[in-house]
Amino acid sequence: EAFSFLLLPPIIFESGFSLHTREFFSNFGGICGLAFAGTAISTFTVGIFVWLCGVVGICTSLPFLHALIFGALISATDPVTVLAIFQELGVNIDLYSLVFGESVLNDAVAIVMYRTLLNFVEKGVTFVSVLQAAAFFVFIFVGSMLVGTFFAIAVTLFFKLIGGPLLESHPHVETSLVMIAPYCAYATAEALSLSGIVAILFCGIVMAHYTKPNLSAE
Repeated sequence: EAFSFLLLPPIIFESGFSLHTREFFSNFGGICGLAFAGTAISTFTVGIFVWLCGVVGICTSLPFLHALIFGALISATDPVTVLAIFQELGVNIDLYSLVFGESVLNDAVAIVMYRTLLNFVEKGVTFVSVLQAAAFFVFIFVGSMLVGTFFAIAVTLFFKLIGGPLLESHPHVETSLVMIAPYCAYATAEALSLSGIVAILFCGIVMAHYTKPNLSAE
């Protein structure tokens, strides 16, 4: 809980706030390919391996779908360590964008795969359940993006209408108010069973474009 709500949000927000958006969106096709195909390959590779280990008696035997659910659970990666090393080494910005984008988007993909496989266990694999999985992914991704964008616009309007001289003499208050928006986006997305990481990423991207010009120089 300490990692999820104290350490991860500011790291993802800072990455989105300082993101080179041109490189990020120019590599968006590759990012989506790595996030979707990579997470699916990881899920099935781990799931099949765990299932086979159960069959030969190396570990507790699991039904095939349950093994895939386990694979989906551990296929979501957090980018914290890798991004810290990349920043320290000053790696190529395209490589940074690919790894960062994939690690953020695969959070949403893993959520959808986990819930889809769980639905398959409960209701069976049908054409309707596959369509529901596709619709659920769109809901998770678009919903998380909209939550992050909403709070970014809200804090932008706040600084545009209420900020200025009132906050310029209190930079610590201004900084605290800036940090409230991404935390609200993260908490709201998690409460709605969406992806808090995707929400806070887009909150940071939008705030970098619209909120930053309304802040004091300090």
